[in-house]
Formats: sequence, structure tokens, C-alpha cells
Amino acid sequence: MSRQLALLALGTAMGLCVWLGSSVALGGGDRSAQTFIARPGDKIRVLGVPIACRVVHVREFGNRVALDCRRGGPLAVTYGTLLTAREAALVDFESAHRAKVVAVARHGGDVRRCGTS
Repeated sequence: MSRQLALLALGTAMGLCVWLGSSVALGGGDRSAQTFIARPGDKIRVLGVPIACRVVHVREFGNRVALDCRRGGPLAVTYGTLLTAREAALVDFESAHRAKVVAVARHGGDVRRCGTS
């Protein structure tokens, strides 16, 4: 995967999170939407779309709490995102049980592409 594609995917994921957050904060979007508190272990599913997120502790990021979002169905050869208070990461699922971080962006900082094997 090219660096530009990785950065585009990561930027899109971060932009979606910012848009969703500002929409809730500014009272935009669906008036029937509810804001709720999620704790580690909680799962969130998007109605009508095969996307789900869960709140997890990420060992690779100092055991910080993160929102782990991915599409539904088989994970092999798909991507997901990890969003913490400090950074956002693009994750490449190589199989159902193996994933690697391919790019990390720090909020207010830089973007780094991780090595490939």
C-alpha cells in the first residue's frame, strides 16, 4: 500500500471522528441521536452499515483506552482504526488473528508510516 493511500485512509478516519464529534457538540445531525458513555469492553454498532467499534485497552499504545473500529465480516485483507486521546492508527488485518499498525498520526503532531514486512 502506498504512503499516500495510508495517509488518505487515516485522514478520512480522523476526519469522520472530528465531524461526528463536532456534529454532536454543535447539536447537528439526527435530533433523535443520543450521546452515551462507553467503557472498556462496550461495543458500538452502526445501524444499516457493517461497521462496529469497541472500547479497548491497546497494549502497543501504553495500555491506553482506544476506540477500535472495523468493518463487519471476515477481517483478513481489511483495515481498521484505533483512536486514542493521543493518536489515531490505521491497522491492516493480515488474517482473522493477526494485524499490524501501518500508520500512526498524533493529534496536533506528525504522521508516521510503520515498516512493512
